[in-house]
Amino acid sequence: MGRNEFHFRIGGVTVPMTIDSGADANIIPLSIWQQMKEAHVRVYDVSKEPDRVLRAYASSEPLKIKGMFCAEITAGSNTTKGKFYVVEGGKQCLLGEKTAHELKVLKIGFNIAAVEQPLKEFPKMKGIVLEIPIDPAVQPVQQPYRRAPITLEGLIEEKLNYLLEQGIIERVTEPSAWVSPLVPVLKDTGEVRLCVDMRRANRAVLREKHPLPVIEELLGSINGAVRFSKVDIKDAYHQIEISERSREITTFITKSGLFR
Repeated sequence: MGRNEFHFRIGGVTVPMTIDSGADANIIPLSIWQQMKEAHVRVYDVSKEPDRVLRAYASSEPLKIKGMFCAEITAGSNTTKGKFYVVEGGKQCLLGEKTAHELKVLKIGFNIAAVEQPLKEFPKMKGIVLEIPIDPAVQPVQQPYRRAPITLEGLIEEKLNYLLEQGIIERVTEPSAWVSPLVPVLKDTGEVRLCVDMRRANRAVLREKHPLPVIEELLGSINGAVRFSKVDIKDAYHQIEISERSREITTFITKSGLFR
């Protein structure tokens, strides 16, 4: 059993489950449900027709629900009745927020002993330099300047100067094989966000196949934690320095010239 799992008794059968405070349903993978039936789990109101649609975090695709059932669930000396949805795929049983509250195994809010504020901001991540793997077989593309609305030109120039002062971008004073167009976006606050259309350049970037963690893993990993950090991810990528030889592909064109 993983450190983020806890043993519960569902219909008389012991089942390891992960408490998920962000879930509004109890989830049982089909493979675990088969094992529970073999162990003669006591359930009622069994149905193959689900009464709702469930979706995983950050996914528009609904989960494939194979059925649902109700059963008593026990944690220590606390017992309640819960509804469980059997889904296809997955290996982890999830205990939703409502049932976790009823079993008194989930506490919302933390006893905070101290809050530590950083003394100052840090401009870059120390010891980390990003290398962008480039496919040499892809022909570089120099795209033309896209004219921005006149009303945005002053805001764009102001933002470029700010990024230069912060050391986030640098001027390009020599010919560049790669040039991408700047795409300014006016925010609701009246500020301008500078984006770069990197679609053509991205074709030359070699993809690194690495599985990203899902929200269930991230939420489970903080179980039992006593220290929490508040991280402002605004401009987070600006803290990662790009290696000298990887910078050319990030070159973009503005009314004031080339930057990267």
